Amino acid sequence: MAISPDKIGGMETFAVEIARQLHQRGDWTLTLCFEKPPATLVRDFLLTPGNVSLDVLPNQTGMGFTEMYRFWRLLRKYRPSAVVYSLGGVVRWWPLIARLVGIRRILYKDGTSRTSASEGYRARSHVRMLLLPLSKSVCVTQFIKACSDREGIVPPDKSVVLYNGVDFTRKHGTAEKFKQLYGIPDNRLIVLKVSWLVPVKGIDMALRAAQRVLSVRNDIQFVFCGDGAGREQYQRMALEMGISDHVTWTGQIEDLVASGAFSAADVQIQCSQWQEAFCLAVAEGMHAGLPIIASNIGGLPELVEDGVNGFLFAPHDHASLAELLLKLCSDRKLRIRMGQEGRERASNNYNLVGNVNTWINLLLEDAIQPSPSA
Repeated sequence: MAISPDKIGGMETFAVEIARQLHQRGDWTLTLCFEKPPATLVRDFLLTPGNVSLDVLPNQTGMGFTEMYRFWRLLRKYRPSAVVYSLGGVVRWWPLIARLVGIRRILYKDGTSRTSASEGYRARSHVRMLLLPLSKSVCVTQFIKACSDREGIVPPDKSVVLYNGVDFTRKHGTAEKFKQLYGIPDNRLIVLKVSWLVPVKGIDMALRAAQRVLSVRNDIQFVFCGDGAGREQYQRMALEMGISDHVTWTGQIEDLVASGAFSAADVQIQCSQWQEAFCLAVAEGMHAGLPIIASNIGGLPELVEDGVNGFLFAPHDHASLAELLLKLCSDRKLRIRMGQEGRERASNNYNLVGNVNTWINLLLEDAIQPSPSA
């Protein structure tokens, strides 16, 4: 996985559930290769199933000889029956190298958000040849599959849609704990945004909407959970707008669910400016019973149905976002109704256990099966 695991998020809970279900089907072990060693809390979480090992594969987005050699050494070290790679882009040497060392099952998890610049991309023949050994590309939304089919890197009959999943068994922290930790007054409604603090996540749109909302009422706190290169810039922006007393920056939270962030929130927003692939934080908010206001872009409309479990707005229209926030913040019954609808949709579509079961079926289709554990 082309990430540095510094929090318990979607990929981490997905990995733990994969390990748990693999062990139920036989004497399987799961080796997770990240770009950097995980943080202590995350490492302990990943090792919970007991049949997991951890390793490091730096620069997984690289295509040079060094990256190829490191991957080959990993395969020779662990001798896997199947390989899954994710987040670094589908065009890698991994499928070809894996097939050359005798691995029959090679999957890519396509959760890559697109940009408008990628809309004109079409794969050339040599790129398609590189991916011939790929068994399946598992797309996290219908939108991503449509992008994949248009790009022509993976044949349409080799790609399937399987949504990401939320671990419904994890215990949420309390609202009181979260508000106390971050000094948020009890009488304020909380608008929550969970994302990296970078331009494609629309932090500036959220702040402009916040300024409009706070000019009407002052009992709302905007809480940004996450970190990123733009944090200082956005903090200055909030200060210059005169709204910093009503904006909370938590930084990166190692375990967002346990922190109580979702329990404390009244409304969740996702202001993506790029074509978001899925957004697990939205699915987690839905399961927590939060109404969602999201950009009408990428895969987000597959999670949020306008007027049902939340609202959609044009990505650059912060005025509309502000109006929708004021509407939800002024109508508790509407928040509850939309939140309940979102929870039901999350339960039906984003159940981690059920979705991982389908993943396991795809993963083991051609793999050599070990003997069942006693």
